[in-house]
Amino acid sequence: MKDLYKKALQAYIEMLEIHIDTKTSDLLFHRETAEFYEKLFSVAHSIGERYIDLDWNLFDSSLSEKKKRANEIISNLRKEIEQYQSNNELSLWTDDLLWWLADDLEDIEWTSKWFIR
Repeated sequence: MKDLYKKALQAYIEMLEIHIDTKTSDLLFHRETAEFYEKLFSVAHSIGERYIDLDWNLFDSSLSEKKKRANEIISNLRKEIEQYQSNNELSLWTDDLLWWLADDLEDIEWTSKWFIR
């Protein structure tokens, strides 16, 4: 079942990329693929959680390691966004978007830190 979960997750990722890639080329298809990737995420999520319900794990790590890793994932992405901003000349709108995203990540980063304290 773990392999099925990974295939469903990969299908979600590919559909999300198709959705994003069609934003400026086919608005109707772009809108419809939003429903497609959301459904594929739901399928992957349901399969993954059922796998856990059957008393398996996706990762061979302790709960405390998973909590630390969750914080690292969020923190690392926030830092990557901030570094990208400082190393590139961006339009005002792109810069604003990236600041907004970094700020959102910072919010959940603090929440994730709470779980590891």
